[in-house]
Amino acid sequence: MSVSSAFSRFCQYMWENYSKDGGKLLVHMGAAGWVLSSIAQITMLLSDKKIDKDQKKFLLPQEAADAVVNVGMYYSICEVIKKGGDWLVEKGHLLTDKVVNEILKLKPGAMETITPKEWKKLFTSKELGGKLTKILENAKDLNIVKNVSEAEKTRITSAAQKALDVLEQHKNNVGTISAILASILACNIVTPIVRNKLASNMQKDLQKKEDIKLAKHQISKNITMKNPLPASFKAFNNYNSFSGLKI
Repeated sequence: MSVSSAFSRFCQYMWENYSKDGGKLLVHMGAAGWVLSSIAQITMLLSDKKIDKDQKKFLLPQEAADAVVNVGMYYSICEVIKKGGDWLVEKGHLLTDKVVNEILKLKPGAMETITPKEWKKLFTSKELGGKLTKILENAKDLNIVKNVSEAEKTRITSAAQKALDVLEQHKNNVGTISAILASILACNIVTPIVRNKLASNMQKDLQKKEDIKLAKHQISKNITMKNPLPASFKAFNNYNSFSGLKI
């Protein structure tokens, strides 16, 4: 595969997946940025010869834990909040007047007048149970077009397509704003608190293990009789001077 062909496929993939969902792009690119920065940080630590092995024993687990927290917390928080914004739009709880006015244009001529606050009367409860974008995409199957003329049906489906375009643009804007706010929350409030707490606990645990290791080393190498006994007391040479043994 040539470079130009690969680039074209990449551009096509980006367009198909992110052109109508800027919020998803922000979340995925932000998470990718955290992954790359974490890899760079750990690689730097591994390759730095100025840092001795004992220091790396403490720093590497901490950096690895930081990477997991940074990526995991960022992605999960942003994804949940972003999807929450999408859900509000899809269920009709977070619509602009512009979107509502476009939806009202679906009203059949024979139907009684409804106000913007009553726009849901255009659809059945079963239809409203799904996503609003799906409702507009399948306008030809809506209950309001069952008993209308072909000309009226064509007008309603055309109005639905225009309403869908406006709705998707609004949903994209909500998703982008949600992703930005979630990113601020994750990067500046939640993640630092969790990361610092985890790092503190890890440092205490590693320090405890290091202290135990050092104590064992001291017992096996350094804690012997302060004043060596005569050769005739060879059997007692391994007694600990702190054991309270008196001769």
